[in-house]
Amino acid sequence: MLLIVNADDLGASEAINDETFALMESGLVTSATLMANGPAFEDAVKHSRRFPNCSFGVHLNLTSFAPLSRSHNLAPALRAGEFSRELLAQRFPGELRKALEQELMLQVQRVVDAGVPVTHFDSHHFIHSSRELFFVVKAVQRRFGIRKVRCTLEVFSEKSVIHTAKRKVFDYALRNIYTTVSPDCCCEFRRFHSVLVHDRLPNLRCLELLVHPGSGNP
Repeated sequence: MLLIVNADDLGASEAINDETFALMESGLVTSATLMANGPAFEDAVKHSRRFPNCSFGVHLNLTSFAPLSRSHNLAPALRAGEFSRELLAQRFPGELRKALEQELMLQVQRVVDAGVPVTHFDSHHFIHSSRELFFVVKAVQRRFGIRKVRCTLEVFSEKSVIHTAKRKVFDYALRNIYTTVSPDCCCEFRRFHSVLVHDRLPNLRCLELLVHPGSGNP
């Protein structure tokens, strides 16, 4: 089984950056995703240049920090000028959806303009698993030619059979509308460790392990 260990939230803070790059130096992490609107984005870009053999993607973000876009149409998604996780419970009218698409375009463009080769996408709070944002994410993929995206099926979760079935259908669409490569499943580190200790690891082709260095949520 191929195991991908990806550090999320790079650029969210200097503490997260420091922990992530320390793990890269030790060889425990070889992949990370940059939060382009994070307060420590420039620090992350600077240090990323020390790791040419690691993969860097974009952590698409519509739920934390201030947007890069100044569009007034983003107002329904903001609280005190910053994105709010409440966005995930909304339905998006056309103007808002277009503004969110523009924001994600700007986020990826900022990473590209910083000289970081973008290899893949994932997202903060799994926004790319939202049906409302499916074609928004696909538009961003097409614009930048990104064919690798995190799957939305979490293995070892306690979700219902119906939820799991819906995620499998969603991932089928994710892989086949604008052909995309994704791991079979993804998993948080704590769940993976528990399963590994009890020797209950399933037979998978590829598993992405999500880690969050420096955040207090390993």
